[in-house]
Amino acid sequence: MSVSRIALFTLFLSMFSWVPFLTVDAPACTGMRVVAKDGSVAWARSLEFGSDIGSALMVAPRGMQWVSDAPDKAKGLSWTAKHAFFGPTAWGLPLPIEGMNEKGLYVGGFWMTEGESKFPDVKPADYPHTVAQMYFIPWVLTNFTTVDEVKAALPGITIAGLPVAALHTVPLSHWYIMDATGKAAVVESIDGKVAISDNPVGVFTNAPSFAWHLTNLRQYMNLSPDNVKSAKLGEYAVRPLGEGTGMLGLPGDFTPPSRFVRAAILSNTALQPDDADGAVNLGMNLIAGFAIAKGVTRGVGADGKPEYDYTQWTTVYDLARKAMYVRTYENQNYRLLRFDKLSLDGDNVLTIPMDKRFGPYEDISGQAR
Repeated sequence: MSVSRIALFTLFLSMFSWVPFLTVDAPACTGMRVVAKDGSVAWARSLEFGSDIGSALMVAPRGMQWVSDAPDKAKGLSWTAKHAFFGPTAWGLPLPIEGMNEKGLYVGGFWMTEGESKFPDVKPADYPHTVAQMYFIPWVLTNFTTVDEVKAALPGITIAGLPVAALHTVPLSHWYIMDATGKAAVVESIDGKVAISDNPVGVFTNAPSFAWHLTNLRQYMNLSPDNVKSAKLGEYAVRPLGEGTGMLGLPGDFTPPSRFVRAAILSNTALQPDDADGAVNLGMNLIAGFAIAKGVTRGVGADGKPEYDYTQWTTVYDLARKAMYVRTYENQNYRLLRFDKLSLDGDNVLTIPMDKRFGPYEDISGQAR
């Protein structure tokens, strides 16, 4: 079934048309890579927003026809999906905001604040190879298997930032891409120029640019997982109060720069797991430290009412075994989705609800002996 260009664009506009529910402050998403000793790769990511975005899990098969929008309501790039993918949507729309394809290629979109990014000016001659920003993730997931393939293909398209009438602006995003080998890259559009660059630290957050985040790490090069035994100030011996003295100074707030530093240092100093099971488990443990409870970050929405950025869902992708784990704010039990349990050929997008009931929790009372 062809994904209707007009229908999807209308849905995308409607996604942002309920202005009272939009946050003024940028959502606080965080992601980090885990690589096991046997080469297995996992990716853990949290999604924060100030109001319920109504996510569901989307399964898009091979063979589907995709058509992107272009400026002036024109038709953009069209293509046939080579690979199936799954990932979470927002507002019930048939468009992923992150996902992994059947070959283990992951792409995730991360919010950028206004002024931190600018998409290219697109001319009519560019429309046939234009990919609007909301179609970039499915374009990557349906066409490629490795980061190098994306690098080679990126110069052949133009990424357009389409205006959303209800917002009177262009929603901004930058993207993290990683393949099953753990090779990672970042795609950004700064000052109207789209560029892809390697990501050597394997973590990602929001604004500002990725290059700025890497430079900012230089301020924390003293941090270490090794505890400091003691210090001496004059004749006074300063002794540690407990564990964690090597990480004194690690930022703990929820701003994108602080989350980037914390994710980079923690994910790259944690003990390396042996295999895929260990990689998934470590990813779950690491990302848990970035969860935001309702009320601890507060802002004001477009309607002047209070809004509370919170972790609506967390995903962990097993790139080695082509599976994903997901949990929601209400249900902290991870649930599993696997490609080998799905039909990957067809004409229709399938959806799986992301249950938001509290629990269920396993009752182990009967195990008392």
